[in-house]
Amino acid sequence: MKKVLKIDTEETVILRHVKKSDIDGIWRNFNNVLEEGTYLPVFTPVKTEIEKNSWYDNIKREHEVCIVAEITNHKPPYDIIGQCEISNLEWEAATHVGSLGIIVSEKYRDMGVGRNLIDIAIRESNKLNNKEKIILSCFSNNERALHLYEKMGFRVVGVRKKQFYMDAVYYDEVVMELFIEEYLRNNP
Repeated sequence: MKKVLKIDTEETVILRHVKKSDIDGIWRNFNNVLEEGTYLPVFTPVKTEIEKNSWYDNIKREHEVCIVAEITNHKPPYDIIGQCEISNLEWEAATHVGSLGIIVSEKYRDMGVGRNLIDIAIRESNKLNNKEKIILSCFSNNERALHLYEKMGFRVVGVRKKQFYMDAVYYDEVVMELFIEEYLRNNP
């Protein structure tokens, strides 16, 4: 699976499954988004090789889907500008459900990268892992992400009030779900 996008910056983006050689680029991108202090309920950057490799090994061991967005004219680790992962839930009775997480580098937002990452991840998780439903959560003040998710067909199923406490501010968490069969019917 590979998809090529031409984006507003005139750069070419390749969307594809993660490879081991992407690890440093993925975590560089993650840590950059983390530094923004807005979109992730995490305080500590991922820096050690053990942490990075453990994450990758888990994806492979659990047969999870991770799609990366690679800028073809950038050298590693600066080539990975986004990633979308659909993880398995811990419950045996929920193997048909995947949990979506996505990160896109600030410079490449609002160019279709995130939407395409999510679309491919949904399709691949259905095809490869028989997922039927995707869940996600998002800060209630992340209007850009909420708009995208709703536009793609995710529906709000609840709000966890004061779920996160960062920089002396409480944030609500919006919980959403999407049924893949319906998504594929509306997006052939």
